[in-house]
Amino acid sequence: MRADTTLATSVGLYAELRRQGYDFFIGVPCSGLKPFLRDLEADAPHPFIPAPREDVALALAAGAAMGGRKPVVYLQSSGLGHLVNPITSLLQPYGMNVHLLISLRTEPFEHHQMGKVAVPLLELLRYDDYTLVRDPKCDA
Repeated sequence: MRADTTLATSVGLYAELRRQGYDFFIGVPCSGLKPFLRDLEADAPHPFIPAPREDVALALAAGAAMGGRKPVVYLQSSGLGHLVNPITSLLQPYGMNVHLLISLRTEPFEHHQMGKVAVPLLELLRYDDYTLVRDPKCDA
């Protein structure tokens, strides 16, 4: 999937990512990804791996990529700032691909600004390996 892929919900998204060959899923759980996470938890060969922070998830996903896996890191847009350094100092210099599954949130108020700047930030970083999932309760 490429940048600016925006989905109404995360329903069916896990099956689509598996169809595309993704086989390692790690991240910081988000309520905007509930259907995705339910499907992931139900798939025993590809376990649900929660991470304490987004940068930790990305580092583990990078290791999985080096081991031949095709990883996805799931997060909400408020955690995107934690990925700036790992993207620019780990993924890009070494030509690594890790797909980001980002729940785009603008509500409640503490998510507003990061939700607004998530796409421009990814464009500034020249990182286009992501999928956005718009939280249906939010007007992003």
